[in-house]
Amino acid sequence: MKEINVAIIGCGGIATVHAERLIKIEGVRLKAFMDVEEKRAKSFSEKFGGQYYSSIDSLIKNESIDAIYVATPPFARGEEVKAIEKGIAVFFEKPVALTLSRAEEILDSIKRHSVINSVGYMWRYLDISSIAKEEVLKNSPTAMVLGQYIDPFWFPPNHWWLYKDKGGGQVLEQATHVFDLARYLEGEVSHVYAEIDNLIAGKFIYPDMTAEDSSIVSLRFRSGAIGVIVSSCVSQNTFTGTFLRLITRNAVVEHSGHSKILRIYEKNRVQEIRSSVDPYLEEDKVFIEAIRTGDTSKIKSSFEDSIKTLKITLAANESAKTGKPVSLY
Repeated sequence: MKEINVAIIGCGGIATVHAERLIKIEGVRLKAFMDVEEKRAKSFSEKFGGQYYSSIDSLIKNESIDAIYVATPPFARGEEVKAIEKGIAVFFEKPVALTLSRAEEILDSIKRHSVINSVGYMWRYLDISSIAKEEVLKNSPTAMVLGQYIDPFWFPPNHWWLYKDKGGGQVLEQATHVFDLARYLEGEVSHVYAEIDNLIAGKFIYPDMTAEDSSIVSLRFRSGAIGVIVSSCVSQNTFTGTFLRLITRNAVVEHSGHSKILRIYEKNRVQEIRSSVDPYLEEDKVFIEAIRTGDTSKIKSSFEDSIKTLKITLAANESAKTGKPVSLY
């Protein structure tokens, strides 16, 4: 079996999630870690093995790498292009960029160098997501799509997520998983209208916070379905929950996101399916196998496809700023 040498760029929380799973995959070697704060990279090196670096130039120069994981904050995207230009396969955490122009620049490099790529929309890799997709198709058309991402506010002071120019805001960086799942199950969105604001966190917790803590985004799908996705991150120690619910002709299909439960409501019957799949491990296994074999058919979220999710969340931000709906097609 060919050994796959992996480097991780950006040594924060999500990097830990991937590192802990990559070491479980046979034939994978965590060979290098890079972070602008060298002590972070050194900490990963001490825990998982491999060398540590504070610049991607040094990493590329000194290491033979088959794949890189881009786990940097959204505002720090772009440096990975140097690895892409060397023909190194690349896995991106979401969102792929803060702006459409930056995302398209990266995509251009990916296409020119024909590198294998994947993006971390992990819910797509749950077995219940495939079942949900089949149920939605079987019971089409869909009339309404209802989504929710309510998560406790846990970021420490001065964390990059608090600042919209660094993280992109709640819709683009956090609730993006629900928007992506909506695309995966129902299809593309044609129009977006949003109300997004910072109503509690910026007033009572972090006075300099510029990201939002609450959002409501209305959607019109190209299929004709209408939808709304709500999100909030101020329910500390009270309530948390993610879901996407599709009201179709003959059934209501409810995907619970983080809870990994699928419920199918039909006449006089409710079916519940619980997944035991680790979606992070699955997306990593699929990516590594694609590198090993050259077969990318099992990758469920490519960089190019993820740009379509980015467009929806960028449109929501634009709509909230202008007070007008935004057309995508």
